[in-house]
Amino acid sequence: MNFGGFLSLRCGALALCALLGVTHSVRGAEAVAAPVKASSGVPEMQRLLEQVKSQRDQMISAHESLARELREAGEEQRKAILERMQEQKREFEAAQSALHKQIREEQRRQRQSVTGKR
Repeated sequence: MNFGGFLSLRCGALALCALLGVTHSVRGAEAVAAPVKASSGVPEMQRLLEQVKSQRDQMISAHESLARELREAGEEQRKAILERMQEQKREFEAAQSALHKQIREEQRRQRQSVTGKR
């Protein structure tokens, strides 16, 4: 069994799971934000969603780069690269969590402004 290939697949699968989770939550945020087009917070929501997409794209690019390095690396280098991949994943999750919190707050503000106008 090729252990390095297994780790690469496992890391790729973890990243894919994280990205799919982010994609679903972004779609959910877009669906919730869509009916509130008249609100003044829509540009803010669009900015936040663009940040989510941008961070996701950067994570994919960085992960692919590290995966390429992992395939060509020796045993000692593999450990360091896997550590970097895990650290990168933690940073990505923390940043996404912060952005999702901002999105929820913006949605709450939009709902309050709509109910206040009625």
